[in-house]
Amino acid sequence: MARLKQGDVLEVLLDNNKNKGYIVYLAKSNPFNYKLFGLCAVIPSVAGYGVEEIAKKTWLSTIMIFEDNKWKKIGNIKIGSNFEWPDFYESVIDTKNKFRIYHWGDGNKEKVIRIVEGKDKIGNAQPGSVFYPEAALIYYREKLREAFLYKMHEDASDIKKELEKEMAFSGLYGEVYSYTKDLIKVNKDEIVKKVKCVYQSELLFPDTALQFYMGVLKAQLEEHCVDNEVVRSYQQLVNQEKEYLNKEEWLSEQVQKLNNELKKFNR
Repeated sequence: MARLKQGDVLEVLLDNNKNKGYIVYLAKSNPFNYKLFGLCAVIPSVAGYGVEEIAKKTWLSTIMIFEDNKWKKIGNIKIGSNFEWPDFYESVIDTKNKFRIYHWGDGNKEKVIRIVEGKDKIGNAQPGSVFYPEAALIYYREKLREAFLYKMHEDASDIKKELEKEMAFSGLYGEVYSYTKDLIKVNKDEIVKKVKCVYQSELLFPDTALQFYMGVLKAQLEEHCVDNEVVRSYQQLVNQEKEYLNKEEWLSEQVQKLNNELKKFNR
């Protein structure tokens, strides 16, 4: 896909019946280059919509997405000069029902606004995760369903489980993996040092440090350039955080997959 410009409209296939939805590129954050998209409030159909029709639609939600190169750009619409980044929310580490509401201003600097208890208190804040393509489509379908614009054939509980799994990889583990992968494609030198500069604060706590090294290791394994320092730190944190992993079923599954890949790599 060619480089996106603000207002570019992407057509996406929402299901196996080829019903179409539309997302619009709004802005990019620094220094991570995360892209913010608006999810259009349309009634999905096989025929689809034209750019002129999309321009009249509102957003169901605005989320950050690692877009799929297969998504089709169909045109561009004007984004008003009054555009502002939304507030975001994410779970507070080691708590069950607390959420951190924060704002990126113009997309450059994070500012924590408040901590709330209960998801019903997050207001208009948007998910702070960066969604991978499949997670973004699941979330989009759910938002369409909530707005009574789309009748899904999937069971609601199955959708929730699927979304939780996809969003798990849209968290820190997935972010570090994607960032590292992009760096490796440009230059394989001093990868760990470069990634640490960006995610330094995540290394302060063992659970987030584990996800950091998991992300780096996954990217390095795929690009066949594994760093011994990364392997040592990863294995040390896996042993140290066994109790944490016992609580995090999905993450524990990813650790097992990484361990299997490491065995293959070391043969």
